[in-house]
Amino acid sequence: MAARVLLVSLFLSLLVACDKKEDDITPGRDYKGSLTLEYSRCFPTINHPVLIGLEVNQAGTVAFVAPQPAQYTAEADKMIEEDRIRIKEEGTITITSLTGKWVDVDGKAYLQVSLSCYIDGTHTVWRHDGVQWQQIEQSQFNLENPAQQPMLFRIENAERDGSVCGATTHDKWSPIGFRWTLLAKPV
Repeated sequence: MAARVLLVSLFLSLLVACDKKEDDITPGRDYKGSLTLEYSRCFPTINHPVLIGLEVNQAGTVAFVAPQPAQYTAEADKMIEEDRIRIKEEGTITITSLTGKWVDVDGKAYLQVSLSCYIDGTHTVWRHDGVQWQQIEQSQFNLENPAQQPMLFRIENAERDGSVCGATTHDKWSPIGFRWTLLAKPV
């Protein structure tokens, strides 16, 4: 009889242990850190960061400090084939709809982040005719959510030197990079 009670108890404890749901995953301690977007371009040279503060409590609730829209501008000129070209890019980076969730993937802790990133800008292009600059183009451009959503940031990396997600796209002038870095430390 005691053997049956022991076997039933063991079976029930295994059943309870296996009944863990994804929603039950928690960090077990508080974290504080930042999520940073670096918007970059080769021509004209742009490396513009947007910093977003974040906190994760021990229950796994994620809170972001909503960033203000970030203005940027860059201007440069260079030789392209036989033409001297000057480009000025200016615009606004807007990040909204930030949500986060602590998740487990293959036994490793991740912060899953979803957001909306929108860049609204203007390109003005000039060509030098040997005497003066002549405007040859002015155009609006818009980029929306260049990085696949949701993004997964490994917590182990975020605690050390940063967990990174990103995307690259391009237009006719240059590659365009979007590098998201999560830094989070236990507090």
